[in-house]
Amino acid sequence: MRTYAFVALLFAAALLGTLPYLAAPSQASEQILPAAPYSSSNTAPAAAYNTALFVSLAVAATVFIYLIMKYKKFFKVFIAAVWFLVVLGVFWAYDLKYYACGLLPDAAAEALFYAPFAIAPAMIYAILKARLDPAIAVFSAFAGTMVVWILPPLTILALLAILPVYDLVMVYWGLLGKIVKKAKEGVSRGPGPEAPREPPLLGLMAKVGEVSVGTGDFFAYAAALTFVGIKFSRYGLLPSLAAIALGVVLIYTGFLLTVRLLLRRFGYAPALPIPLALVMPLLLL
Repeated sequence: MRTYAFVALLFAAALLGTLPYLAAPSQASEQILPAAPYSSSNTAPAAAYNTALFVSLAVAATVFIYLIMKYKKFFKVFIAAVWFLVVLGVFWAYDLKYYACGLLPDAAAEALFYAPFAIAPAMIYAILKARLDPAIAVFSAFAGTMVVWILPPLTILALLAILPVYDLVMVYWGLLGKIVKKAKEGVSRGPGPEAPREPPLLGLMAKVGEVSVGTGDFFAYAAALTFVGIKFSRYGLLPSLAAIALGVVLIYTGFLLTVRLLLRRFGYAPALPIPLALVMPLLLL
């Protein structure tokens, strides 16, 4: 994925996430999508509970990936199952949200309900066989938008504050760093002497230029920008678009700083701390 496509994707994901709040604010603000097992209460205790649950699940998933990644066939089955569920969830979330806000006619809503059963297999093929990184980036970003619709604002702020810390610790002192090292050591070629090398962590990373970016990074960037767009939607379309654009600039600046200050020095780097630190003042306005 070229850098301009990366920037365009983040802006588009945030815009699509904000659109219901611009078109039908009262309907969009209702709890349309189920939050369980998370709490839908916008209180500090609920935010603490939701954040602890989210991080616990992320740690559990990281441990599971670390344990199974050496079993390549099983790992690919796991990745296929995860992406099937992600595509299903994204389509159904957008379907319900847009339909509830009057942005989809009945026929389109019904078509979107069944669409993931055709799109998900194509997505899995694109990831595992065709090595199409943009598919990973797009659905990771849309999943980030979706979570902003599901979880209350205080929880989103708490997550966007905690995830950079989690990312930093896990990359340099935890399992994420070990997974990246292990994946690079175990990179294999496909059949045939001229076959390209299978990318490390197949299905969990996408290239932005020459840099591999994790699905969680696309997820967090899109969540932050969608939160910004929704927050400024009360002032109208232009302020919301301007806030999203400013957020994209801040995140991309942080991304470039991460590459130049950390990646080139250590060989791998957490992609959340600097970008989310730069965009945090915009989230708190």
